[in-house]
Amino acid sequence: MARKFDVSRAIDLFQAYKNTRLKEGIYNINPDEEPLRSELLSGKFTVLPGRDAKGAALALFTARLHRPDITTHKAVLQAIIYQLDRAIESIQTQRAGLIFIYDMTHSTYGNFDYELCVKILNLLKGAFPARLKCVFIVSSPLWFRAPFAVLRLFVREKLRERVCTVKAHELASHIPMESLPEHLGGSSQYSHVAWIQACVNSSQSQQKGDCMGNLLHSFSLEQTPNNSDGLNSNCAPHALTDNTAHLHNHYHENRTSNFQAAPSAQGNCQHWNGSALCANVQGGDGRDRAANANGRRPPPQSETPPDTPLHKHAAEEAHVPPLPQKSRPLPTAAELSIHVPEGGGMSVQELVLHVKRKKKKGIYQEYEEIRKEPPSGTFDYSKKPYNQIRNRYSDVLCLDHSRVKLSPVNDEDETSDYINASFMDGYKRKSAYIATQGPLPKTFGDFWRMVWEQRVLIIVMTTRVVERGRVKCGQYWPLEPGKMEEYGQFLIKNVHIKMFQDFKLSHLEVYNMETKESRDIAHYLYMSWPDFGVPKSASAMLDFRAQVKQHQEAAVQALGSEWTGPAGGPPVVVHCSAGIGRTGTFCTLDICLSRLEDIGTVDVNQTVRRMRTQRAFSIQTWDQYYFCYMAVIEYAQRRGLLAPVEWSDSDLETDSE
Repeated sequence: MARKFDVSRAIDLFQAYKNTRLKEGIYNINPDEEPLRSELLSGKFTVLPGRDAKGAALALFTARLHRPDITTHKAVLQAIIYQLDRAIESIQTQRAGLIFIYDMTHSTYGNFDYELCVKILNLLKGAFPARLKCVFIVSSPLWFRAPFAVLRLFVREKLRERVCTVKAHELASHIPMESLPEHLGGSSQYSHVAWIQACVNSSQSQQKGDCMGNLLHSFSLEQTPNNSDGLNSNCAPHALTDNTAHLHNHYHENRTSNFQAAPSAQGNCQHWNGSALCANVQGGDGRDRAANANGRRPPPQSETPPDTPLHKHAAEEAHVPPLPQKSRPLPTAAELSIHVPEGGGMSVQELVLHVKRKKKKGIYQEYEEIRKEPPSGTFDYSKKPYNQIRNRYSDVLCLDHSRVKLSPVNDEDETSDYINASFMDGYKRKSAYIATQGPLPKTFGDFWRMVWEQRVLIIVMTTRVVERGRVKCGQYWPLEPGKMEEYGQFLIKNVHIKMFQDFKLSHLEVYNMETKESRDIAHYLYMSWPDFGVPKSASAMLDFRAQVKQHQEAAVQALGSEWTGPAGGPPVVVHCSAGIGRTGTFCTLDICLSRLEDIGTVDVNQTVRRMRTQRAFSIQTWDQYYFCYMAVIEYAQRRGLLAPVEWSDSDLETDSE
């Protein structure tokens, strides 16, 4: 039924399918064996139950779930082929084809695997019976432009225009909402595990399993009789990675008896990419295979580039065009952060030219493009009636996926885990900040509970309690030295205050009346933000940021062995009134300057875009956005990275938070 009933085309597709499997060493596909089992359960690749308006099947690859450092191309391709083989059994899929969705939402450069993408594209366009109708790349970051331009070269010109990048909210204009999962703007509540179980049940009911396995095994024996290693299936030890352990355990609890684990038949050997590597196996050069930092041998990828014809010699191989150099590999913590070192940024000299070329109007338009983008998530918890009274502003809510969850006061009170606060990543640091609103009197206890549970060392407050005659934040700490206040289960004592020109530091002692423990917390109050607009100079804010960073480093070092979390320490609580304007400005500056200190480039635009995926509407006004540009330039001048810059534009005042 597939590909317009063209028999010769079908034979070509089958030959390409066979060659793909041989080239990648995929001689057998057994869903009971590792690492395929973990790949299947990870949900990285799935076939959705819905279809497009014309009946095409929908395949979804979630990029943020892919970790190239702990899996192999072979394992991923096995999982994809296994599911596609089941999907093509549908007559409707054979007739209407397939749409491939590559979802890059919340993914980082550490999740991106260029060669794997090329292999998947080649598989779908040249070795899969159903026609590849379209490829949607969702929520692609700025750095993806270069790889995308190269990837499009791997599809025929006829299809090239159907490989496109879209934002998550635009996907519904191409695919019915009822067919899309909720996180992509649809209403489908699909179960990936149920789909995998259906695949397993289908193969078992046919009692033939992987019909290509024996054929490919025999063919490979004829072609490579001396390479017995390569004929192992997808065996691997049953120890799982951290990323898949949860799903693996969940499946063990919920799976039916149809999907049973196969015992390993290879003794104490490790199995990566289908090869048996016993404890003392050496490479071809006589040296031991290098183990990674976890003591586990790294998974080798296929030695053939993704578009290499089978059995060509290395000198004849058509290599994949190289990508621009990126700063990889990153530490694990950095890979988890959405702010990582990568290409696409600007040096400070380029930043000055960018601002001079665009002028204030152009920077304003740049911000407007960001402001118009819809939030990347839902606000369901913030909108619950019993939580709405805890929000200072009805239109400043927490995204569900990044909100800070308090420990419930008791099992029966489902309302006690909410606070209007969001985890936000820093530069190469996961959850470096907690961005929150100025506490309300009714949430003082919740605020201190969050500070205690997250082991916070520093609170950064960027608003005064009252500005322009309006209350911007509650007085949630004792104002005078020696005074003590009680908030919920906590006694807060103001030990002493140190005054600076533009901010003041209150040393607070927090005593937990339930656990009988006490902790020291630094409270920084920035007092030089003007009532209207933004500061004309960033000098005071730069000094403030330096003081906060220095204090955090010293406080973490003082904890010593008591702190077992990330090297940067617990998150810093940052708040203004709503927790998005000045809070976003402070965090944007810290991220951009940390990156500048690390690799010499900044990307204000992408920093703000990514920040808003964790705390919606961060950076509230265009002049706050412009201030971030100017603050980076001023910082570079102070550090001697730039000569003094002459500006011709007059400052425009815009009301800020």
